[in-house]
Amino acid sequence: MYIKKYIQILSIFSALFFTTACSNDAPGEDTGNSQNRTVKAQPSAFTVEGAASSLPGEDEINDMQACLFENGILTEVYTQFSKEGTQYVFPVNKQEGHLYMLANISDRINLQDLKAQGITEEEWLETTITATGETMSSVDFFSGMVDLGKSSENTIQMNMVRGTARFDLSIQTNESVEVKKLTLKNMAQRSFLFSKDPTAIPNEANLKDVSIEFTQPLGASTPGIAYAYEQTGTDLTAIVDILKNGKEMTVETSLPSILKRNTVYALNLSVDPATGEAKIDIIEWENGGDHILAPEAQSLKVDTEESVLPGNVTVNAEKTLVTLPYTATDMTLAIDCDNELELIPGDMPITIESLGGTSPETTGKNVFRIQKEKWRPGVAGQEVKLRFHRKGLNQNYEEDCLTLVLSENPVKLEGLIQFNEGYEFDFERYIDNELGIITLPESKKLTVEYESGEGKWIKLEERTETPNSFRIIGGWKPNDPTANGRKQKATLVICNTDGTDKEEYTVVRRNWGLPVTYLNGVWWCKYNAMGDSKNFSDQILSSNDPAAKAGKTLFDYLRDCTPEEFFKLWKWQYQGKTTQGLEVIDDGGVAKMKGYGPSSEHINKLDATAMAPDGYELPSMENFERVLNSTSGTIWLMWDGSHTTAWNGGTNIQRRQRRRNDITVGTVALSDLIYIQMYNNAEQQYEPLVWYGPGAQWNDDGIKHNHYNAMLWATYSPSNGQGWFYNGTMAGLYPTKNGAGPNDTRLLRFKKSDVEYIYE
Repeated sequence: MYIKKYIQILSIFSALFFTTACSNDAPGEDTGNSQNRTVKAQPSAFTVEGAASSLPGEDEINDMQACLFENGILTEVYTQFSKEGTQYVFPVNKQEGHLYMLANISDRINLQDLKAQGITEEEWLETTITATGETMSSVDFFSGMVDLGKSSENTIQMNMVRGTARFDLSIQTNESVEVKKLTLKNMAQRSFLFSKDPTAIPNEANLKDVSIEFTQPLGASTPGIAYAYEQTGTDLTAIVDILKNGKEMTVETSLPSILKRNTVYALNLSVDPATGEAKIDIIEWENGGDHILAPEAQSLKVDTEESVLPGNVTVNAEKTLVTLPYTATDMTLAIDCDNELELIPGDMPITIESLGGTSPETTGKNVFRIQKEKWRPGVAGQEVKLRFHRKGLNQNYEEDCLTLVLSENPVKLEGLIQFNEGYEFDFERYIDNELGIITLPESKKLTVEYESGEGKWIKLEERTETPNSFRIIGGWKPNDPTANGRKQKATLVICNTDGTDKEEYTVVRRNWGLPVTYLNGVWWCKYNAMGDSKNFSDQILSSNDPAAKAGKTLFDYLRDCTPEEFFKLWKWQYQGKTTQGLEVIDDGGVAKMKGYGPSSEHINKLDATAMAPDGYELPSMENFERVLNSTSGTIWLMWDGSHTTAWNGGTNIQRRQRRRNDITVGTVALSDLIYIQMYNNAEQQYEPLVWYGPGAQWNDDGIKHNHYNAMLWATYSPSNGQGWFYNGTMAGLYPTKNGAGPNDTRLLRFKKSDVEYIYE
């Protein structure tokens, strides 16, 4: 989050439009010297841990100007520059003199006016810039100087240093902590254009307390929360108002006695794990300039003689970097340092505790116990900085740290399965087909284990293109009586080929399933969708199939069930892209779909899975044609019979129909409700596919009494919205292709989406 908008008082200037121009003739060219020289100026970026850390807009340059002092007098002004990458380039035909460059302050400093006034170099170096009190702009000012006489090279490099320091917020705790306000005490409101050596501030620096109150409290680490001029002082303080677990409190810390320009200072907010007290420290990041930021004491090193390290833990020759294996590790790390060290808390994937003084052997020593869990497949290796504070010093220093390298697991894991936390991955939904790809070293093997009674729902398929690499495939079991939404687990077991060094990783999904039957190459759902069509809990599940529980086919169950049971299954239709179904109700003596209204969305043009629960989808036009498109004459659904389809070289479909006349809704008698079964004698191991459901409603008049059987099936047909329709009246006794409109309600009958692996 980039929040310079919060800064009040620290503003320096407003952004100006900046254009660069190329010119072969430099202003003020010295015709007496024929040697052409080129200056290339590079604005410096903020850096953290040696890497560029600029925020959006911080490195933006809106204007650039340069001037040359010869023998202490301003003689030349340069305003034309070209760009090469991030460098600003211009020619200078001078061998001597001090060349100064400024960026982003042409509205505050006019070099041509200063030249006309005859400003001396001594006066120039005392020039200051003052905060305006407005909100800080999206850019900052930069300045730089190079002595032309110190180099005879034709190309001269110049480093332009940013004029301010930046404060970042670093929240290093898992507790609920939010920052409401930051106050920086005794901040200079005036600064020199060019840094003094040693660092100094103008006599009239106009010191003020600067308060920044955040509109939304900051609950996470946030860079760039404040900016300040370079300055010195022993009473510089940062005060932070926080909410810790909902309780207001204030913490504060002394700032470094020298705040350097172009430097990042991290306000490190943490909670002491022993006392629970919030505290704040400040870390000063190296700015890549001329200043040495390290403490006078030497950097920290590992005391290898006092440390207790497992054989698979290594320390580099400089004793500043410790490499841990991917396996679980428990070690004691001793640090060679004359000062007593305190660990600066941070969010780290290891646990670390101080052992100093816990026993006679550790008294007066910097000894820490470090524990790490086994690193999981697919999780990248990581470097962890252990940062320490020396008791007795006000500041923390970047160099007071050691690096831990957490080696990655040699087993590679790609795809949907990700063991980012822990050793169990739960999809928290139904899923099948490819779950991931796992690749093992040659010395490892992979198996799958299941709890007692669990089906073998995961298949390992070896990849021929990569040795010892496997696709992890989730399977599906048709009409699984246990598919009630329960957690279904499988354990991936990795070990050496001799069975040693066993690692276990558990994969979990929700085992949901809808009752299906198979007809002409399609696993059709037995029942129409009900309630929320994407919610398994609203559907008839394979674990609670009323027809199967009664020992009957659905065709016979619809004949024998009560009117209430029939109506419960029959009454649902859908409209537009709303997954909540519409129910048939009595509206003033007319059967209507409750909640019917205009719709701009056409169900048939939606994605095939848009209305379906995971693992299922709308059938396509071709799927319906396998059973409803005859090559042997008209399909008279009002009567029993048979017809031939073109699918698979020709298949014979048998049809049987029945009616019910005992169904009512309110005062409306729903007479002559038809339900029709279809089957292929060549597939007698599967029960027939049964069509049923209310006729479509296409306007506010409701379902006309002679259209109760006018079934309009939702069909996946994204190009033109085409679908299938059965009129159900004497005017239309056969199914036809009919896309209808977006306002029309439709029956949802899903099919099982394609699945690679079917298990028993």
